[in-house]
Amino acid sequence: MRDRLTWLIYLQLATYGFFLYAFTPSVTLLRDDEHVSRAISGLHGTGLAIGAVAAGALLSRLVGRLGRARLMQVGTIILCAGIVIFVSCTIVPITIAGAVVAGFGGTIVVNLSAAMLTARHPGPAGGTAVTEANGIGSGLGIVAPLLISAAIAINLGWRAGVLVAVVLAVAVRIAFRRDVIPADRQVTIQRVEPESKHMSVEFWRAIGVLVMTTAIEFSMTIWSSDVLQNHDGLSKGTAATGVTAIVAGMTLGRLASKRFTLRYTADTLLLCVFGISLIGFATFWVSSIVWLGFAGLFVIGLGISLQFPLAITRAIGFSDNRADLATGYAALGTGFAIGVAPFALGAFADQTGSHTAMLVVPVFVVLGAIGVATTKSTPASSDGGVRPLAIGDVPATAD
Repeated sequence: MRDRLTWLIYLQLATYGFFLYAFTPSVTLLRDDEHVSRAISGLHGTGLAIGAVAAGALLSRLVGRLGRARLMQVGTIILCAGIVIFVSCTIVPITIAGAVVAGFGGTIVVNLSAAMLTARHPGPAGGTAVTEANGIGSGLGIVAPLLISAAIAINLGWRAGVLVAVVLAVAVRIAFRRDVIPADRQVTIQRVEPESKHMSVEFWRAIGVLVMTTAIEFSMTIWSSDVLQNHDGLSKGTAATGVTAIVAGMTLGRLASKRFTLRYTADTLLLCVFGISLIGFATFWVSSIVWLGFAGLFVIGLGISLQFPLAITRAIGFSDNRADLATGYAALGTGFAIGVAPFALGAFADQTGSHTAMLVVPVFVVLGAIGVATTKSTPASSDGGVRPLAIGDVPATAD
């Protein structure tokens, strides 16, 4: 299952995972540097979302022009450019612009990863591969808040920790340089998907669930450190490591879930992890004891672990063999969630405090569970709803 192509996709996604979990605590740190309100700081999440929406709108067209393999390379380069811009200064419009660029490139990487893995590994193995890929990404993401905290401690500044993502991207590119089709030999992908862009009601319901899972993850990873700092009285560096507790739970859940994803349906698993998220959130929110609050964040991470991988695989399954179109719509949905949820929570927190504002998270959980519970059919399971890769998508690699 894990051939070199699969590992290449895993590690490219892991690079974005590292940046994502470095980005979320850095928003709070950047707010202190720029001396702005929580709402304005939350606009960095909105910038990430604008980039994601733009990528979603263009994704299917870009795949048709470049093919998945070349577009994955382009997405990684754009992601790195955005990271550099994001950490370059303390001028709000420029740092937000960096978030936009990073969101555009990162969304290309994460959505192509799902489409390529489910095509490379048909059937239930596709969902397992997507979950495992996200597990590796979140596993690498565990290190991100720790590096930021360490960089602060040794007076390098939090930006040095974020820039590690660029170093990782370059290292992966060098290690797998012979496994990617050169640009001059790239063959444009054939348009073999149905032309109709009309999607079923169940597909849009699945996108709604995906939006809720994204809102949960970004609300928790961006604002939990603010709660730890301003409600629980932790230092900036220690509060930033609160995200590590979430990501550790996500990593454990994803890497330990293989037999569950092969045995149980996505709907059943999603309802279970939504319940786990509620338990973890309640523990985190009511606790005034630091270690118990971190334990609650870890449990939330366990709940979040399977939400996005299952939700996006589920949406692709409802796409009637239109994987690239489905991932484009998925990018629009996740971009909307990334843009609206953290910003709205930040604006609410300016009025009530971040601790009270976090109560919107269980609302997202309940809405996601309702979306799953009211689904009237199941996604395609024979091939995950994904067409085979066409010539030029990926290098020919033996399984």
